[in-house]
Amino acid sequence: MQKNTAVIILAAGYGKRLGGEHQKTLTKIFGKPLLYYLLQTVKKCNPERIIVVVGFQKERVMEELAGEHVIFVEQTQLLGTGHAVMTGMDALSDFNGNVFILCGDIPFITLGTIKKIKKIHDETSADCTLLTAIVENPYGYGRIKRNGNGAIEKIIEEANATSEEKQIKEINAGIYIFNKEKLFQSLHKINLNPVKKEYYLTDVVELLIKQGRTVSTWTTPMPEETLGINTPQDLMRAKQYFLCFRRPKFRSRK
Repeated sequence: MQKNTAVIILAAGYGKRLGGEHQKTLTKIFGKPLLYYLLQTVKKCNPERIIVVVGFQKERVMEELAGEHVIFVEQTQLLGTGHAVMTGMDALSDFNGNVFILCGDIPFITLGTIKKIKKIHDETSADCTLLTAIVENPYGYGRIKRNGNGAIEKIIEEANATSEEKQIKEINAGIYIFNKEKLFQSLHKINLNPVKKEYYLTDVVELLIKQGRTVSTWTTPMPEETLGINTPQDLMRAKQYFLCFRRPKFRSRK
């Protein structure tokens, strides 16, 4: 990845559906926290800087990442993904380039996928490029609404989707790359969602589309890598996925 790229990792939320007692990005799979797996992939991209947004149990996250070359910023009020990204503005005040946004509870995004998103972003001269996936059970995820030409029109959150929109199986994976200037200009213009009382990062995508900006997408052929760990069932699926696809394989000695 080119040096004019920064990464923001969101790791501030409660993880209520996992019990809410522990910082969910530190939930362990085979002895390592979710955040560890994501960070190892991010480091292989060699970005110019890595920013980790902390909040709930921030001390534990900072302790877990002690010694890593990351910048911590605190989200003092947990007001959604848009607000979380906004807390990283000062840490990027002297940075010019593209900003990847990743979620600390989505640990298995591959290096190949990150490179593919960046390649499409550059080739289309996009202001935003996001990752999507086709899943059989899209419950809980934002749906990708496309127009008659197949271009993305908006992202509809589960809480705001109609019965018809909830049947859409293409989901927003929560992985984005933005032009930094367009991202922060747009964050200042989004409104508090009246249902969830949060600032949605997805509203930035819709705003850019309405402004006629280029928003590109790429759909991963391996939707398992977009699995977010929100429930005990998700954690079980993640362990199965890890055993099948991600666990290192060692050659036996002869």
